[in-house]
Amino acid sequence: METLLGVWCTATSLAFIWPQVWRTVRHDTTHGISSFATAHGMVSSCLWFSYGIGSGSVPMWFSNAQFIIAQSIIMSVLLRHGRIPPRVLARFATVVVVLVAALLPLPLAAFGWTATVVSTTSLMPQVAHVARVENLHAISLLSWAVTILSATSWMIYGWVIDDPIMSVVNYFNIPMMVFIIVRAARWRTANGVPLIGRTPPVPAGE
Repeated sequence: METLLGVWCTATSLAFIWPQVWRTVRHDTTHGISSFATAHGMVSSCLWFSYGIGSGSVPMWFSNAQFIIAQSIIMSVLLRHGRIPPRVLARFATVVVVLVAALLPLPLAAFGWTATVVSTTSLMPQVAHVARVENLHAISLLSWAVTILSATSWMIYGWVIDDPIMSVVNYFNIPMMVFIIVRAARWRTANGVPLIGRTPPVPAGE
């Protein structure tokens, strides 16, 4: 049961981020994507990756390794569009190094609980961004739907292996994810954009 659920969690993690990467690159658009949340999320993934390595959880470290790669691709588009200055990325990289160095002497749980706090706060800027902006063209409904499925799976996985650190973060993140996908779906409906399938290019000037 534990092994099968771990494989399932890994599969959903692989599936949830790549539709967003594909949409961002294919449409060459970053509308609706918070650059701060993306960079913040990469810090979180680095911490979860470290926690996975330390705990010997292959699903955890492998999933976060691919998440870091995928978010790096999205970040490259944000950089090209001038949405985030290189110096800001350098600061986030410094934060990762400092956090890891500070947490290494501490018990492994310190990585997990720090990752929990960073994960929750990393999603908040995206929620605020989605609530504020008018154009949500870059938000992939498929990606966020699978994200909710993945988060729910990880929450259950945490219960199964008796690791509350893996579960608690999703008590906070899942409601925020639901808000994002509902807001994006309403934007598409209001603007005549299909909920699924191919979407028209971003209107000029947006």
